[in-house]
Amino acid sequence: MPSRDVPRAAIIEIVLLRAPGIDDKASQWEIAYELRITNEAANEAAYFAARKQGKSQGDDARFGELIKAADLRKPLGSPENHKFVFQIPLSAEIQERLRNQPKERVTAAPGLTSPEKLLQEQETKFQIFKFYGVINIFDARLKKNILISVPQSWDFANYPDARFGLTIEINSDGSYRWKTSSPAKTKSPVLEIRKR
Repeated sequence: MPSRDVPRAAIIEIVLLRAPGIDDKASQWEIAYELRITNEAANEAAYFAARKQGKSQGDDARFGELIKAADLRKPLGSPENHKFVFQIPLSAEIQERLRNQPKERVTAAPGLTSPEKLLQEQETKFQIFKFYGVINIFDARLKKNILISVPQSWDFANYPDARFGLTIEINSDGSYRWKTSSPAKTKSPVLEIRKR
């Protein structure tokens, strides 16, 4: 059986689509982020542990193994600066974990193994990318900073090319919304929208 092709890098594209001061030379934005990877079983366990402690995914909890953390800043005056594109190399160990992920879920044949054991084994192989971002936008027209927290999960099964996208829109009153890209395998596009 030929070796499964997996991406050598994760690509994250973050685009500021609209803001009152988007073309003002005094406006700028900065992104501090972490990209992590975990498996489905560990992610579920961490999620339920956080819920038990009264925390949500948006709290300071960080799940998974750190792949990269960075902090970048750009002025917003020109259209080419309305986008950040991060190309994050994936180590050989992470590529191997992605290569070993099942292409789809399987069910146990009766009598061979317990469904619970099979499910646990599968969950340890299904990989999830976890993105924790804080986006700080200084809008010169609004004369204020807008701080946006972006906790986002992308599972490798639905994003097999490890390409992820986020778009941000800021309204004239300073409220905002962000949304993530649809999975590559989804038949009908579904966008997750966060508003404030």
